[in-house]
Amino acid sequence: MSKADTGLGRVVKTDRVVEGGRGGLASKTHVPALLRLGDDSQMLNVTGADDAESTALLLTTMHRLHKQLDVFTTQLYIAYDFGDESGLVPVIMIEKHAAGPELRIHHRFGFFAEGDSDVSELRFSAGVTITSAGCIVEAKVDVDLERPLGEFGADVHTLYFERFDALSLTDALSCLEEQVTALCNMGDVPNRLGFDTR
Repeated sequence: MSKADTGLGRVVKTDRVVEGGRGGLASKTHVPALLRLGDDSQMLNVTGADDAESTALLLTTMHRLHKQLDVFTTQLYIAYDFGDESGLVPVIMIEKHAAGPELRIHHRFGFFAEGDSDVSELRFSAGVTITSAGCIVEAKVDVDLERPLGEFGADVHTLYFERFDALSLTDALSCLEEQVTALCNMGDVPNRLGFDTR
C-alpha cells in the first residue's frame, strides 16, 4: 500500500481507507480513481501544464469547500443534541462512474431515534463529475430515517437537490462554490428533525 498526502487528508492507494471521524462513526475515503489518472482511457490524464493546473485547481477548490462545509456541519453538531451515540463524519469521496470520475464532499450525521437500534442519517453533499460532455455538479441534503422524527416520516427525504450539466471545469467549480454556500445556509434542518439545541 502506498500513501500520499494531497492536502485532502491521508490518501491510500486502495479502494478505501478508514480514518477517525467525530463521535462514534468512522470516516471513509474512497480513492479508486484520481491516484491512477492515466490507467483508464476514460480517466482524466494529466500530461501538460494546463491539465496539471486544472487538476490543482480542482483539488484545492474541493479541499477549501470541504473545510467550509466542515465548519458549518461541526457548528451544527455542537449546537444540537443528536444523542449520546451520534457522530459526524466528513469525507471527500473519489469514485469512478461510467460517465467519468466524481469528486464529492460528503458530511454525514449518524444518530439513533429514541428506542431504535438502527442508525438514521442526515447527509450534506456536493460534488463534481468530469465527463466527456463537460462537468456535472450536484448538491444535496437528505435524511434517511429509520423512525419518524420531527416533521418527517421513516423514509429517505430529499430536502435540497440541485444539478447542473455540461459545464466547463471553471464554471463547475464556481457553481460548486455557490452550492456549498447554499448548503451552509441550511442551519434549520436539525430543528426540522426535532433536535433540541444544547
